[in-house]
Parts: sequence; C-alpha cells; structure tokens
Amino acid sequence: MNTGEQARGLAVLLTNLLLVFVLFLVLFPDVTMAEGGVVPTLPTPEAGTGFDAEAVHIFFSGGCVDCWPYVEDVLVPALQTSGITATPVIHDYTRPGERQLLARFTREVGLPRRIADSLYAFVPRSDGGLLLVLGHVPQALLTELLQFPELPRKLVIQQPKMHGEPEEYRLWSFAGEVRSFPIDTPLSESLATLPPTPSGFILNTDEANLATLFPAVVVAGLLDSVNPCAFAVILLLIAFLFTIRKRRGEVLKLGAIYVFVIFLVYLAIGLGILSAIRVSDNPHFVARIGAYLLIALGLLNLIEYRWPNVPLKLHMPAVAHKKVNQLLKAATVPATIGVGFIVGLCTFPCSGGVYVSIITLLNAKTTFAWGVAYLILYNALFVLPLILILLAVGNRVTAKRWASWERQHALQLRLWFGLAMIALGMIMFTLIP
Repeated sequence: MNTGEQARGLAVLLTNLLLVFVLFLVLFPDVTMAEGGVVPTLPTPEAGTGFDAEAVHIFFSGGCVDCWPYVEDVLVPALQTSGITATPVIHDYTRPGERQLLARFTREVGLPRRIADSLYAFVPRSDGGLLLVLGHVPQALLTELLQFPELPRKLVIQQPKMHGEPEEYRLWSFAGEVRSFPIDTPLSESLATLPPTPSGFILNTDEANLATLFPAVVVAGLLDSVNPCAFAVILLLIAFLFTIRKRRGEVLKLGAIYVFVIFLVYLAIGLGILSAIRVSDNPHFVARIGAYLLIALGLLNLIEYRWPNVPLKLHMPAVAHKKVNQLLKAATVPATIGVGFIVGLCTFPCSGGVYVSIITLLNAKTTFAWGVAYLILYNALFVLPLILILLAVGNRVTAKRWASWERQHALQLRLWFGLAMIALGMIMFTLIP
C-alpha cells in the first residue's frame, strides 16, 4: 500500500467523521443551545409544551409533602412581591410526559445533571434574564435577590435542605463551580464573587469537567477499541479481500466503509442510551449501576478465559457470524455496509459494559451537549485501531499473519480486557459521589 493511498483513505475517514458531526448539529439543534448563549426561546404554551416569558414553570414530585406548601406559601408570594407577573404553571415530574419536559428545560437552559434538587422553578426575569430556583429557598432571600439591580444573565439559587432551619444557600451563574455561602451571607457579598454568565458558545468549557471526563473517555475508548469482535472481522475482511485478489485501493476503500459504518452504529447506540438515561432523577445512582455492570462483564471475560467452554459468552451470535461470512463473500460496497452494521450492533454485547459505564458517567458529570461531544471522541478512539490496522496491512501475507495472530491470542486478549474492565469499574466508583 503506497503512501498516497493511505493518505487518501485517512482523508476519507476524517471527512466522513466531520460530516457526521455537522449532520448531528443539523438534526439535533437543541443540544447546541444555551450552554452560555442567549436564554432559549422555546415553544409557547399553545404549542403544547411551552416555556416563555408569560409563565413560571415549577416542577416537583407529587409525593413531596413539603413542596406544594412551599410553592403556595413562599415561592409564589415572593415572586409576586418582586413584580414577577408571569403565571405559575405547576408540573408533577413523576409523570412520564412532565419528566421529559423537565429534562428538556434543563437541557435547553444548560443546567448540568450534577445540579439537581427536589424542586425546580424556571423564572423569566423582566430584564430578559433567567432565574432558576432549586429547592426551598427562603422567601426573604428570594425577594432580596429579585430586587437586585444587576444579576448574571442566567442564575441558579439553591437551598437543598427541606426540613429544619436552612444553613446555606448556593449560587451558580452558569460559569465555574457552584458556590456555597452561609445562609446569613448578604447577597451583595455573595453575588460579587460570581463570574458573568458565558456568552455565545455551543460548548461552554466550564461544563466540560475536563479533568475528570477527558482522561476517563480517552482510557475507556482505547480500552473498548481492543474489541475481539470488530478486531477479528476487519482482519478477516482484509485477508479475504486479498485472497480474492482485490486491488489494494479497493481493499482500502471497502475497509474504510466498514470502519465508518461501525463508527456510526456505535455512536447511534451511545446517543440513544444517553438520551434514555437522562430521564432518571438520580444520575449518580445510574452511574453506579453502570460501574457494577462494567465489573460484572469484566468478571464474565475472566470466567471465559478460565473456562473457555462456559455456555455464557460475550461473543458475536452464531447467526450473526453466518450472515457476516455470507456478506464477506460478496465483497461489494452494500455487503461491506451490511457487515459493518452487523458487527457494530454485535460489538455492543461484546464490550458494551465499558460503553454504558462511560455514558452513565457523562450523564452524571456534564451537560448533554458535552456528553455528545465526548461520545464522538470516544467513538473516534474506538475505531482508531481499526484504522491503523487498515492502513498498516499492506499485503496479503501480512494480513493473513495478523488474522492468525488474533485467533491464537483471542483468550489472552479477553483476559486483559476483563482485568481492565474491572479496574475501570472500580475507578468509576471513586468519581461518583
């Protein structure tokens, strides 16, 4: 394989990845909103799920015995005293439709999952800004805040204690860390410590949680990339193409299509899981479940290494193997797309524990938009070894040797893969409060 062919193949892959990202921004524009940009203009109530300047949307659980008295006796009177004329609209977020609406509101205003409470009030301010009241903020404190002449364009105030005398309150201006203050701290003093609300960026780096999530995503993506299913099939594909005497350029083209389809399928699975688990009220609990799952699947890999004949295996199903072999013999673009699709789907059971665990961590630690960005990075790393193999295997002898090596060391790969999964699961527990 000459250098020109390798460069062209790599350029095709990178161009396709860029097109996927642009397509995502077009299909899911709501993900890019309000990470620090203007307060979003959402559909009006007449459209069915409105959030506008004419309504204060208040969400709490119907089972919260203290929430309704707080809303009726404290929150609404404080808003009315401060000149907020918007009509209160009450939502019970234990209902499926209302839960989805709350998730949509928090996503579109840019509220990360790590900032959560039993009660949410989205209060449009007369100056065009937005105030989010979380928990049971005392009436005097709320009234004083709303009478302040200058507030950050978007501001969260939170008092998490439901019973007894409050001891602290928290402020966040959608930048930096959430700041806590003793309950008797004057607002003039606490507000002065807040940075301004960021403006105009699709992804606000303050919400990226780079120190924790970037290394976690990189390590998990590279670990997941050492995947026996996808690894074996690309070697089989390349060896087969050389056996039927396909030209190197054709081998490169079909291999690139195969890798790209796996990328798309795995990314789609990740986006679906991330969207689904965001309805949970307890993202840290979901993340802990993901860590347990990762450790359990790691143990299954160790069991298979120790007892290869155990009936429960994390392998591609036999029916999928049969279909892949049929498609490989066709050696056409549609058949290669089919192989990539099947392998992408079957790769998930093989090593999906790593993927699910990192998705639950993203759900608990950052915004939806950053979660999507991290998923794109994760999947680029996931297919990286496939790209390197595709570019490195330049002749049929090398291809067959690599395929033979993979078959001989499959059990050893599963051993190290299982140990790494267990270690990663234990590390995740240290990152989840």
